[in-house]
Amino acid sequence: MKFLVISNLYPPHHLGGYEIGCRDVVELLRRRGHDVQVLTSNFRHDERVLKENAIERSLEFAGGGVPLDIRKEGRKLAELLRRFKPDVVYCFNLPGISLWLPVQARLRGLPVVYFLSDTTFVSWRVGAWLAGAAKNHPLAGRIIGKTFLVRGWPLIRHQTCHFVSDFLRQTAKAHGIAAGENSLLVPWGIDLEKFPMVARSRWPVRRLLFGGRLSPQKGVHTAIKAFARLAKEKEFSEAVFTIVGGGPDTGYAQKVRSQAAESGAGDRIRFLGEVPRVDLPRIYAEHDVLVFPSEWDEPFAITPLEAIASGLVVVGTTTGGSGELFRERETAMTFRAGDPADCARAIRELCADGDLFQKVSANAQREVREKHTLNAMVDKIETSLLAEIRT
Repeated sequence: MKFLVISNLYPPHHLGGYEIGCRDVVELLRRRGHDVQVLTSNFRHDERVLKENAIERSLEFAGGGVPLDIRKEGRKLAELLRRFKPDVVYCFNLPGISLWLPVQARLRGLPVVYFLSDTTFVSWRVGAWLAGAAKNHPLAGRIIGKTFLVRGWPLIRHQTCHFVSDFLRQTAKAHGIAAGENSLLVPWGIDLEKFPMVARSRWPVRRLLFGGRLSPQKGVHTAIKAFARLAKEKEFSEAVFTIVGGGPDTGYAQKVRSQAAESGAGDRIRFLGEVPRVDLPRIYAEHDVLVFPSEWDEPFAITPLEAIASGLVVVGTTTGGSGELFRERETAMTFRAGDPADCARAIRELCADGDLFQKVSANAQREVREKHTLNAMVDKIETSLLAEIRT
């Protein structure tokens, strides 16, 4: 079958794990014999150094703003639909690109399915977007803005949606958004071959890791405070804490670096910055515990899945969808978001009990192998897309 995937970003140009997940899904669908075309933005794109088949990087990317030229973006989609003639359109990630694209595809009679991996969809109101896009045309803007029925129409209303967590599905309900009856849960999945299990032969375990964006909502500051507490204890005199990841230049990264230097344990806290993805399996193998201190409603993170598959045990918060994977002393050690004392307590209990570490590690790995493989994820996506075509 022929699938058109629309995504705001697509590797090698990406800001996080969602875009990498999109590429993994696309490549596996292709290996299964489907013809998959990707339509994405021109974010960081340079045609002089990047030539690709079946990937069109022509959409305007406006970040948090609104692309103003609806007709121009629409023409790009119309031309691609004419050339490619897809059986279904799969909207993987839309923030920053034109929300008119899936509407246009539906108006042309194509089935449209949405993959929802964060909470931005609650603001996808077609009329409100059109009103903003028409701000250079005052009369049109006023007409659209006063049309309540259109302005309040959620883009995904009665459409088939793939929710990455039950938390997101409940978020839609809480905002009065009725997804289509064929909507389903499609949790993130990873390629286990890329993240092989490495047995931890040394005990006690004392090598801690954080991986992710350096932003306040990710809670790195809380993890540093927790480590500083532990570093004063005799049992953790040889403990080390590695922080992997970068982020937007907001000053937060420098703030946490200064915090680490002033913590009294700065000589045992390493900042590696952003690392190539191919280095992640090695980094996971060199550590024992993933600290996941997220302080926002995390929809469902990919990094813990990779770490668990590699043999690490997660010490994390249960905000958002994380609680669907992290169950206290069963598949993870959990602590209250923003509470460094509770974070230190969870790490301390885990590292003091070898049997607990092995039990939690085995349970979490079993769950990842059974529910969170890339094959299992694409099985659900493929079955759903084919069902949309048949109906």
